[in-house]
Amino acid sequence: MSISELVTRQKKAFQNGINRSPGARKKHLNKLRRLIADHEKDFCDALLKDFGKPYADAYVTEVYVVLQEIDFHLKHIDGWMKPEGVSNILPTFPSKSYINKQPFGTVLILAPWNYPFHLAMMPVVGALSAGNTVVLKPSEISSNTSSLIKKLLGSEFSDDLFAVVEGGSDTSQELLKQPIDKIFFTGSAHVGKIVMKAAAEQLIPVTLELGGKSPAIVQKDANVDVAARRIWWGKTINAGQTCVAPDFVLIHENLADAFVDESKKALDLFFNGGIKKGENYTGIINKKHFDRLTKLLEGCELLLGGSSNPEELLIEPALVRAGWSDEIMQNEIFGPILPMVTFSDEQAIIEKLQERPSPLALYLFSDDQKFQKRIVDEVPFGGGCINDTMVHLGNPNLPFGGAGQSGMGLYHGKYSFETFSRKQSILKKPFWPDPDLRYPPYDETKITWFKRLFS
Repeated sequence: MSISELVTRQKKAFQNGINRSPGARKKHLNKLRRLIADHEKDFCDALLKDFGKPYADAYVTEVYVVLQEIDFHLKHIDGWMKPEGVSNILPTFPSKSYINKQPFGTVLILAPWNYPFHLAMMPVVGALSAGNTVVLKPSEISSNTSSLIKKLLGSEFSDDLFAVVEGGSDTSQELLKQPIDKIFFTGSAHVGKIVMKAAAEQLIPVTLELGGKSPAIVQKDANVDVAARRIWWGKTINAGQTCVAPDFVLIHENLADAFVDESKKALDLFFNGGIKKGENYTGIINKKHFDRLTKLLEGCELLLGGSSNPEELLIEPALVRAGWSDEIMQNEIFGPILPMVTFSDEQAIIEKLQERPSPLALYLFSDDQKFQKRIVDEVPFGGGCINDTMVHLGNPNLPFGGAGQSGMGLYHGKYSFETFSRKQSILKKPFWPDPDLRYPPYDETKITWFKRLFS
């Protein structure tokens, strides 16, 4: 079956109500949950083959979060689906007004390689929950996970409802030519622009989950040892190949030396005995990205770590001293290298961050509530944490999304349901009364009465 035939079949199945009723949606979500739970070890093994990702990391960051998301949708979907009543105004009296949440139809989900299970299945949950049919294109770079998703889901779901299409960029381009009703893309800003341009040709709505250089700011009042542990925890998960990983640390000059010392302690604690691929650490996805990262390290002032193993595609967590104009500070790193930039003037760093593209996340370590408010109010970013990193993603009650070049649109929990739903306005009136005042011809008497009644 060709891609165009697949999309045609899905659109027809959607029109026939394959996933419209609450019962159908919950049935499909429950089936998805059982499949994932029954094969969680298989998915973790595939992630091990793709990255060398340890089982604990793979289960917690990829499988568990999806199971939690499904459970959250199953718990709330009936309430989310209910029409939302709104107030009326006098000129429309008597009437009833409400908002329906309708599925878009057939949606396309383009998933990335860095969390190839998590970032593929999380939007799928929202799309099915909202009543759509789904075409999923996993990343060909994480090939073991991609092929397993296709094999297992293809055996359980009809292509009319949920189809997995494998392939490279040519396949993505072919999918983007189809009359899809909604596109959800996770990946780089560069490819996001290509997706958005293709969607614009057909006026297809898009959600873009991109990335950026997410800062971790450590103010002079911070608890530096806790800050170091939590920043390196966020940086070393998936070897830094995380769109919301701390990309660089902005640290008050009074704490810089202490941060170096505490970073060494934290990494020694995390990887006592050394980093071991598949046991306590994740490898870099492929040689292309390994070479990019090792080249980025060249010429940097290395403060700790940074050794590499090309045979295993391993790069030891590295802390480097950096300035705003350095090459390493220009683009998202997407690896286990953490540049450290010192500051003394909080106004200066706010202005620097305002000049740069808005990041997907921001992390602030400080108990100074005035400074917290300044950062949150004055520096645009998608979402983040105060005195922690990355854990905001774990709360399904919080929306996840970017700002500016780091993305558009929100998902997770209720926000996924809303992202894959369109709001439909309905005003319902009885046949009576039907006053002549509303109908032409409009003379001065009718205008006068209208003003008296409704002004």
